[in-house]
Amino acid sequence: MKNRIQTTLSRLARIEVIAALALVAALSAHVMRPQAPVAEPARIATIDLEKTYNSLERFAAAQATIKAAADELEKKVKAAETMVKDLEAELESFQPGSDAQAAAIQKLQIAVGEFRAVQEFSRAKLELERARALRDTYLAIKDSARRLAERDGYDYILLDDSLPEMDLKNATQTMQQISARRFIFATPKADATTALVALMNDEWKAAKSG
Repeated sequence: MKNRIQTTLSRLARIEVIAALALVAALSAHVMRPQAPVAEPARIATIDLEKTYNSLERFAAAQATIKAAADELEKKVKAAETMVKDLEAELESFQPGSDAQAAAIQKLQIAVGEFRAVQEFSRAKLELERARALRDTYLAIKDSARRLAERDGYDYILLDDSLPEMDLKNATQTMQQISARRFIFATPKADATTALVALMNDEWKAAKSG
């Protein structure tokens, strides 16, 4: 009986030793297992879009071109308006009901139509040029922001929409403006507007001189 108990205890001891060795081996394998690298936090910069537009020489040049076109179109509008006024004044000199008056009225109607057409054309032309300048400049900003990110190691460059003032027309529109915004706060240390503007203006000058 005593030998049987000793044999049983001996077996249990061996089992405990084997279990302990297995646990040590498992823990060693866990410690020695290569750990997954810790992901680096994304580097993020922000830009003030309105300030960027207003600081770019290429946008200023586009605005100057649009202004020159607007001045030329305004001359055409003024000329058409003067023609209408002259015909209106001339109309008073004709005998009422005469063929000459009828011809003058027809001429005036044509001139008024041309005047309105010139006005509408000028307005549409300028709106198109302003829209094109905004779009082309925005595409240039996007391309330059990409290259700035590659140069300075940014993962994202975002628009800081917390900066522009709100238009307080009414409560509903004000709430819409608030809801449309994505930024509550961005630290000024993350602002890359100055760097982006410098990059774009330097490249613009180089392109103009080259």
